Amino acid sequence: MRRAMDWLSPASLAGRTVLTLLAGLLVFHLGSVWLLERGVESALEEAREVHTAEHAAMAARVLDALPAEVREAAALGLSTPGFNVAWASSPPPDRLDEAALGPLRARLQRRLPELAELRLGLVPISAGNVPRVRGGIRLADGTWVTFETPVQDLAYVPSHASVSSLSAMALGIVLVSTLVVRWINNPLRRLAKAAEDFGRGAAPVPIPENGPQEVREAAHAFNAMQARIHRLVADRTQALAAVSHDLRTPIQRLRLRAGFLEDAEAQRAIDADLDEMEAMVEATLAYLRGKTESEAPRRADLAATLRTLCDDAADRGAAVTYAGPDRAPLLLRPLAVKRAFANLIDNAVKYGGGARVTLSDLSGAATVRIEDDGPGIPASELEAVFEPFHRLEASRNRGTGGSGLGLTIARQVIVAHGGTVSLANRPGGGLTVTVRLTRTGAGATGAEARAGSRT
Repeated sequence: MRRAMDWLSPASLAGRTVLTLLAGLLVFHLGSVWLLERGVESALEEAREVHTAEHAAMAARVLDALPAEVREAAALGLSTPGFNVAWASSPPPDRLDEAALGPLRARLQRRLPELAELRLGLVPISAGNVPRVRGGIRLADGTWVTFETPVQDLAYVPSHASVSSLSAMALGIVLVSTLVVRWINNPLRRLAKAAEDFGRGAAPVPIPENGPQEVREAAHAFNAMQARIHRLVADRTQALAAVSHDLRTPIQRLRLRAGFLEDAEAQRAIDADLDEMEAMVEATLAYLRGKTESEAPRRADLAATLRTLCDDAADRGAAVTYAGPDRAPLLLRPLAVKRAFANLIDNAVKYGGGARVTLSDLSGAATVRIEDDGPGIPASELEAVFEPFHRLEASRNRGTGGSGLGLTIARQVIVAHGGTVSLANRPGGGLTVTVRLTRTGAGATGAEARAGSRT
């Protein structure tokens, strides 16, 4: 049912245009067939009635002019397979039903006035026979000329030739219309593809400004828009990168001066604050680099990357394990993917006390699940934590640190690879992060996701 509704109400402009053309053509087609059939039926009915009237009148004239002894033989000579003629000295013994065939009798008499004495009736139908009409015409000497002809000879039998011809024409028009609509919509598809690529962070690529006038205007406006947005983002990124980079100098000076303090407790507190500030600067720079860097995608082993990250975390004393295949080659940007999964594993270690990393290498996509045993995330925050610089209240402390960009960078990288990342609370407590990457990896397309982090 749903497929039928989708077919009757397509989402694409091309589908709706073709459906509109098809609906209009169908109405025109049915109307044309009806008018044609009515016209042909009327013409053929008239021609057959004229032929019947003339044949009957001719038989009457011929037999009326012949001697009685040869009329029977002449009647047989005037007969045809569809029109039997006979001569009788008296009217037919059965009563002819003139009421049932009154309109036909009137039309035949109107076409040939000499058929004024015409009588018509239906011959009783026997098994296997078709209905027949019997007529009688009285001659000048009182004898009768009778004839019989099948009812179907006087009625129009529809022919499917015209219907087939019009159907073939309709099919041809639909096919040509589909090709023309697709050709007209090509610029719109290019515009949609360019908008999707630009929304995923790709460099602006001007699209050709061709096609119908409205499409050319839309393409021109889109090219100007993406140029303005690119300049705005580039200026903002450059300014933030410069500020973040310049902050390192005063941080190092403060760290040096803190070393001269005699109060060890104050020195440790200042060092912790400086460490947090430096981590925030590094995270900001990493986030900005993710917006601008253009690492070339190549075939890389996702399983090896995950095992390396898990081993490094385990060497630091974290409870991190890996389960999955030994190899999982995908088309990736290796450094970006490693940074994304490092952020996800670090989050699990910080907030959940450890991480269990599982890789399912399927034929069409690779699914990575990172589970922890922490407190989880409130349901209302599961999507908000992907927003830049968004942190849960519990993470605003020196013990966990966090700049609010960890999940932002992770989703940014994964979406750029055509994948998805989602969060879900586990029924028994803890959080599950699910990442899906397609085999095409960095070459796949994906909807632009909202960014954010819970760190």
